[in-house]
Order: sequence, then structure tokens, then C-alpha cells
Amino acid sequence: MTPLSILFGAALTLAAAYAWGAVLLRRVAAPPEIALAVGAAVESLLIFLLLALHVGYWPVFLALGLAPLAALPFIGRTGLSDAAVEPLGRYGRIAAGAIFAAYGVWYLVNAMAPEISPDGIVYHLGLAFDYARMGRFPDRFAFYDALPQGMEMLFTMAFAFGHHSAAKLVEFGFLVATPSLMLRVARRLGLSDRAWLVAAVFYCCAPVTGITGATSYTEAALVFFTLAALYLLLLWRDTDERWCLVAAGLAAGFCYAIKLPGAMVLVGAAIWVTARRWRGLALLAAGALGAVAPWLVRNAVIAHNPLAPLANAIFPNPHFHLLTERILAAQLASWGSVELRDVPWQLAFGDGLTGTYGPLLLALPLALLAWRSRAARLALGAAILLALPWCLNRGARFLMPAVALAALALGAALAGFWRGRVAWAAVALQAIVCWPQTLNQFPPEYAFRLHRFPLHAALRIEREAHYLARTVPEFPVAKMVEENTPPKARIFSFDAVANAYLPREVAVSWQSAEGDRMADALHAAFHPDALYRRGVRFPSAPLLALRLRMAAARKTEWRVEEVEVYAKGARVRPAADWVMRARPNRWEAPLALDGNYATAWRTWRPTEAGSALEIDFGIPVIADGAALLSRDAEETLPLEIWAKQLNGTWRLVGNSPPPAATPEAPQRADATAVLRRAGYRYLLAPIGGDDLIGKDMLANPDDWGLVALDQTGNSALFHVR
Repeated sequence: MTPLSILFGAALTLAAAYAWGAVLLRRVAAPPEIALAVGAAVESLLIFLLLALHVGYWPVFLALGLAPLAALPFIGRTGLSDAAVEPLGRYGRIAAGAIFAAYGVWYLVNAMAPEISPDGIVYHLGLAFDYARMGRFPDRFAFYDALPQGMEMLFTMAFAFGHHSAAKLVEFGFLVATPSLMLRVARRLGLSDRAWLVAAVFYCCAPVTGITGATSYTEAALVFFTLAALYLLLLWRDTDERWCLVAAGLAAGFCYAIKLPGAMVLVGAAIWVTARRWRGLALLAAGALGAVAPWLVRNAVIAHNPLAPLANAIFPNPHFHLLTERILAAQLASWGSVELRDVPWQLAFGDGLTGTYGPLLLALPLALLAWRSRAARLALGAAILLALPWCLNRGARFLMPAVALAALALGAALAGFWRGRVAWAAVALQAIVCWPQTLNQFPPEYAFRLHRFPLHAALRIEREAHYLARTVPEFPVAKMVEENTPPKARIFSFDAVANAYLPREVAVSWQSAEGDRMADALHAAFHPDALYRRGVRFPSAPLLALRLRMAAARKTEWRVEEVEVYAKGARVRPAADWVMRARPNRWEAPLALDGNYATAWRTWRPTEAGSALEIDFGIPVIADGAALLSRDAEETLPLEIWAKQLNGTWRLVGNSPPPAATPEAPQRADATAVLRRAGYRYLLAPIGGDDLIGKDMLANPDDWGLVALDQTGNSALFHVR
């Protein structure tokens, strides 16, 4: 992809966003940053509709971009200025311009280079790549597919013309627009321009801001739209214009569409409006609806869970398991080896929380010195509210909206000290210490920040494939998969892959209920633990149904590999008209009657009293025994076995039967049969380090029913026979 194509894709997307906003706000006085925010939210919604209608191709995107641009010269717009309380002065403006220009060039070159960020290649641009080449949403519905994707819609339009780097430049564009929007917010709050400069340099020079704004991470855009919502609320406070509330709702709602923690922006906006005039909530909600509804409705229709991939305890569904959700949530919320007392240092310099903010983060407590200022209190209160989601995800970038607002309060505190000299010292300290080449003098090299100035890669003097091959370990794996599989192949992988560079459908183990089942079967076959049979015998009689019920709750889940029915001591072969039911997880109940010991019905949550598996025979079956096979060896399992008589009554035929070890165990071929039945013909497995299952597949492909196709790095690709 040439630099001109990259620039065109990004420029068209951003210019069209501004034009849509300018057209919609043509009758009101609004600054260009607000036109950009409103237009981007509307443009994202239009792209969503195009993909839903299966017409999301580049000619349609071109028309979507050119239509508002063509109308732009014919509309008259009234600008809106925000008076400065205390301007910077000439030398201050020169210093600010020099800092932002230097950092801007560094960020721009990194944004122009091919995407190499982990989340970018797996998630953000992986989705954009799929949408741009297919022109629609894929048929799959996994973890990342269910998340709100407001920015990914904009990425898709840019991707259609300039691929990965064009999408990155869209994110960079919102970062570029942030300092001027922050200045408008500061002036609306009554802060001096010097206070703004402290805040803007603190935020824009922070290493975590640089890497998110120069890649397809979406936090930089989240900060921009957070500030847009705040500015519109302040403008409504000052002018009482009703359109401000609608636009504020749209911007705040789009924060949710960008990333789930952005919902706190909408919460904060609702609190603000309620405190001032609660009737304004209707206008705020009307604006938010356009940004939030598409993602809630899509999830409700597809997964019967509007909040998917979360809230599976409230909205049980066949797409996601509650246990997987809780494991992932615990991992994201964990601070790892970082202790509470070390958090400030890690956020400033240490990178133990994946991202750093530089020295001014340690100065944030000084913001309390401005507590008498109403503006500082508002900024700090909003920062605390926006910081709450960070408790659920330890990544430093999830604090960016909170830090951007807290920085305004810090600027207010420092601006008046010693005739502003303290503020200028803070600006110089942050700008110098956070300069990438300064940070490169100190470990760790692997820190989550920009390390290089990839000018040759940005200008495509160095070929994209060459740059990616030497910087992204996942890229050769993606190329190996692409070269060894047909275009419509379905591939199962234990680990995430570089979806942004792989035009194939890949299901990853933890990203969906189906992925959980595939991985569970493969691991069960690799670790063939003994199965225990819990059975009962009773007088032979015709039965309509059989129920296995847990009489008491347990903290662990309930897992059943197979249910067996006996007549005259022999197992009755399941008939096609037998119907399996379960509570909970009714969707996977048939796995307990499929004759495959590698599969299992699981509650995927702690066992509740009354959890049950039930077989409805349809036609009465003469039986004299029943049993279940499970890995659970607990002696006192509170299991009840009930039989339904011909008269419709249920009779207890077994209570807490003891476990008996059996010779049955899942075989390797049983697991690959599960893959084959689900339509997967290729398997990508890890073979490096402690990943033993892939090594076993390489050593014993015939036992698994696999054919080794190729391997690179720590991954091997197999064909499922």
C-alpha cells in the first residue's frame, strides 16, 4: 500500500466525519472539534448500517465520504470562540508549538508504519480487515465480535482505501485534535492557558498516549470524545441550548461504542444533567441512543444478551460461558506482582501495569491545592468517576480519560505558583523525560511505548512484509496459515493469531463457547483422566424420561461426560428421538449423550441446587438402570436420579450413588472428531516452551488423526483428517 493511498483513506474518513458534523450543526454555533466528534459518531453509525446491509465496499464508502464533502461549500457555518482567561503569550505559544510538533512528527511516523501492536493485529484491525474484504459482518460471533465497535467502523472505511496504516491514522487524527479541544474545555472551565498547557503536555507526551494514539488502540479517541461530551455539557450550562444536550449524549454514547468503560462517560453526563435540570435527561438519552443502540440491539438479536460478551449470569446464552468470563475478568483485574504501594511508580515509570505516564503522574496529588477552584473540583470529580473501570482492568491505558481530566486540575494548581514558573518547569520536565529517545536510555526495552522512528517503513521504502516479519512474531504464523489453507477454510487455534494479516476464519479457544468446547475436548484427550461411573439399578419398567439432579449447591461446576441407560444389564443405545435437556446450559446438553468421552456437558458456573440433566425418551423405554460418567471422584456428591413413570409421576430411584472407577477414557482421535464435526479442518497449535499438547501432536499425528502441514516459530499447523 503506497503512502498516498494510506493518506487518502485516513483523510477521506476524517474529512467526511467533519463534513457530516458540519452539515448536521449548520444552524448552530459549534467549534470544528465538536463538528468532528458529532460527524464521526454519525459516520460510524452509517458504516454499521452499510455492513448490516451487506454493502460495505469501497465504492459505497467513497460515496459516503464524498456526499457530505460536496455539501460543505453550500452551507454557512457560525464558528464559536472560547475566550482566554489568561493567554499564553508569544513565547508560550512558540514553546507549545515546538513540543507538540516534535511529538506529533514522532507519532505520525509510527502511525504511518504498518500495524504491529498486539491488540491491533488481533482485534481492532482484524475486525476492520474482515469487514472491508467481506463488505458485511461475518457469520461468526465470538468475544471481539460482540464488543461495541464504534471506532472499528471508522477503521473499516479507512482500511478499504489505505489498509492498516490508514486506519491507524484515523486514531492519530483524534489525538491531534485533542489538545485544541482540551484548550476549549479549559477555557470553558475558566482556567488559564498556562494550566491548559500543563495538562496538554502531561497527557500528549505521556508514553502510553503516544503508543495508543499512533496505533489502532482506541483509548486516544475515547479521550477525545470524553472531552467533547464535557465541552458540550459546559456549553449547555453557559447557553442553555438544547442541541448541546443531544450532541453531548451522542458524544458520551459514542464513548461506550468505542470501549465498554466509556459507559462511565454517559453515567457522568447523566449525573451532571440530573443535578442541573433532570428534564434534560430525555435529550441526553435521545442523543446517546444513536450511538449505543446498534451494539445493544445487535447483541440482543444474535446472542440474546445485549451486554455480550459480559453479563452472561444475567443473560445466559449459547455463545459465551460464564466461567470463561469470570476467569478473564480475574486476569484483567489482577495487578500481577505489583503491590498497591508501587502503583504510582509503575504508572509513572515502571510499566508493571502495561503503560506509563511520565513524571507528572507523581505530581497529581498537588492538584488538591486547587480544591477551592470549582473547575478543579469538577475535573477531579470527573476523573475519579472515569477511573472506576480501571479496577476491572489493570492496563494503564484504561486510565487515560481520567488522567486527561485530572491533568487539568493539576494545571490549575501549578499555573499560579511562583508566577507560573512551576508550571513551565512541569511542562519542560514532562516533555524532556518522556521523549522516546530519552526513555530508550533506560530499561525495560519491552515497555509498552514507542521505541523506534520507523521512517523507512512508514514511507514504504522498507517493504511492509519485511518490516512485519522482523517485528511481529505472529506475522510469519499468519503467512504460514494463509499459504497452507484454502480461502474458506475454518481453522481452530489455541492462541490468538494476527487476524489483521490473515484472510481466514480462525476460532480461538477462549473467545467463544464453541472455542471452549473444542479446547476442552483436545485437553481431555491429551490428559485422559480416569472416568468414574455413578449408577443405580431398579426394577425393570417402561419409562418416559430420566432426570439426574443435584440436590445441593457446590462451589465447583458440575461436569458429565456421558449418561447411560441400561436394560437387562446392557446399555441401551440412544435413539434419534431422545431429547436432552439441562438446567443450566441447555444448549450443550446433547454432549452428555453423544458417545464421545472427549466431550462433556458442563454447567460452566458453580453448581446450584436443582441443576439437572434430563433425557426425554419420546417413546417409552424399558429400563432397569442408569448411570453417569464423570471425572468427579467426590464420594458424597448430592446426586439424585429420578425416573418418570408412564402415568407421568417422577420416582426417586437413586440417591448419592458412590463413584466407581472405569477403564473408559477419551482417546486422541475422539477429540479431533469433535473438531471435524464442528467443521474445522485445520488446527493451529503451540509447540514452544511448556506447550506440550502441540508437541504431542507433532510426535503422534496418526493417533490424533492429524497431518502436520508446516511449522514456524512456536506454532504448527495441522490438517484434520
